[in-house]
Amino acid sequence: METMASAKSNNNSSVARCGHCSTRSATLLLCTGCRHTHYCNSSCQASARKLHKSVCSPRILRVQAEDRWQLRRYDNLSDRERREIDERESKDLISLAQRVVEEKIRPTVLRQDVIAQLAEWFREMLLGPALPYNKIKNFERDIFNDSDLMADAEIYVESLPGCHLSLIERNRNDDKKRGVYPQPGDELRVNDQVLRTRCGVMVAEFAKRMNVTDDTLQKKAMDEFYNYYKKTVLETRPRAYNSYTGLSACMGDAKFMKRSEEIVMFALGLSKELKDETDDEDVFQPDGFLTSASPPIHTLVVFAMAMLGCLIAMPSTQSLDEYATIETFTTSVFKHGFFHFSPLALGLIRMTFAVICIVVTGAKIRNGVNLKLTYLPESKLRRGIVKMSGWKTQGFFTAWSWNLLGISFFLSGLAPLLVAYDKKQILLDNPWILRAALISFEIAAPSALFISFIVTYSLWPTAYKTHGPTGTMGFKSWVSLFQHDANTFMVLLELCLMGGIPVKLSHASFAPLYAGVYQIFMWCMANYWVPNHGPVFLYFFVDTTLGKKTTLFMIGLLSVIFVSFLFFALLEMGVGIIEQSERGVFPNLCCVFLISSLLMKFND
Repeated sequence: METMASAKSNNNSSVARCGHCSTRSATLLLCTGCRHTHYCNSSCQASARKLHKSVCSPRILRVQAEDRWQLRRYDNLSDRERREIDERESKDLISLAQRVVEEKIRPTVLRQDVIAQLAEWFREMLLGPALPYNKIKNFERDIFNDSDLMADAEIYVESLPGCHLSLIERNRNDDKKRGVYPQPGDELRVNDQVLRTRCGVMVAEFAKRMNVTDDTLQKKAMDEFYNYYKKTVLETRPRAYNSYTGLSACMGDAKFMKRSEEIVMFALGLSKELKDETDDEDVFQPDGFLTSASPPIHTLVVFAMAMLGCLIAMPSTQSLDEYATIETFTTSVFKHGFFHFSPLALGLIRMTFAVICIVVTGAKIRNGVNLKLTYLPESKLRRGIVKMSGWKTQGFFTAWSWNLLGISFFLSGLAPLLVAYDKKQILLDNPWILRAALISFEIAAPSALFISFIVTYSLWPTAYKTHGPTGTMGFKSWVSLFQHDANTFMVLLELCLMGGIPVKLSHASFAPLYAGVYQIFMWCMANYWVPNHGPVFLYFFVDTTLGKKTTLFMIGLLSVIFVSFLFFALLEMGVGIIEQSERGVFPNLCCVFLISSLLMKFND
């Protein structure tokens, strides 16, 4: 944090107050770092340093971010540029405050200076818990759509001397607001019962997952969590966090969530000791100031070159038609015995697999996903736990590959069923049915093995090492087990025991192209997963804020997908050689169970 200006504050100082002791005076001194916060003297400034440093320079300004490529530190600007920016900022904030009062609060009487104070309150919020709204695009629309922020604004106005009592009476007569708004004089600027209820629900859900049924322990854990939550917003964080928006922002802070988990684990008897909380200089730091996270130029250049190479290497339709034949999808691997399947049997089994994929996908959409965002230490993205619901649960690469596998089984099951019911002409008239069945399997099958490998040997162990049993709960649900275990098992059954759909080396460009499409999808969706949270990437290795590592991770992702395709293609060739040796079904069964045992994981 910078020092204080030797000159007295400007004319607005008459309504300013000390950022530490809240004393109002016309002789307050101005912090030269942010040129916004005032202090009585150096003693008050030193006392407030721990809390103020998180919102001091470098300052993020909404109006300054119109051209994000030219974004500069506020303290590097000239005095004239600073004045221009301050004037533009103040004008925008006054306009926002006026609109909020007129359209959302609509009180009978308000003193005019309430508008100015509300504008300054919005400034604090946009530099703190409401940071994701500190942007150009959809600025006012998103603020107006945030019910928590609108409630916080009205609660703040209630506490001002310029507020008419009729506003408070109106809000307390409103059934919806009565149970949410605190009393104007309360220190905690959220309803105490609402905070207790939130803590109780989170602890109850956590206890259920950890199989803790003792009501006494749950009550103790809830009280401890509530006390920590309340202390955080009242004492540890800047005053803007004493709000409903601040409560949500705390849930997006990795340090807060880690400490909360430690407190609840100890209170539930799941850990033997509770270590003292580290009291360092950076007790709180916002998780990042980014409101967008576009990929670096060097990443885009390398990506474009890789995709161009894959497009050039794509097989022709003649090459596809060589393997996408009716015989490919209607012929069983074994010509006789228990594992000899007729076209009807092949079609029904594959359709069953497709139905399983649909059921699992539907369950995931219905249940939603609580995603714990984990990034590398140098990441500039905001961490925390976010709720993914509806179609957004299908944004994971696991879901993409699972759904593509379902499409593959549907198309490859449709072909033998049409043949079995004398509808072969449909396939002849529509060759892209067979081509699509082949391409989708050539992408989905290697992806299934890749996903199982990554989950078993990277994601699951890392989550367990970092967070213990709580970190791996997401992998243990039946939906997740299907998507990273059953996918491999079904693919191996198809390859070794059923129809043996081919995966050819000459078609290797399909896999990295598919990964490239997913990469573009991640970049485009970053700001839409959780709009109020800021940019979100579902995996740490697609984080675009890591500089050169972003490009290296992208190259690694494309390479691993390509290697997975090569491995599966070689596996398919090996199975073909085993079949030609006529050693029976035993080697194929061994292949299925050996690879399954290596790639499938069910517990810690």
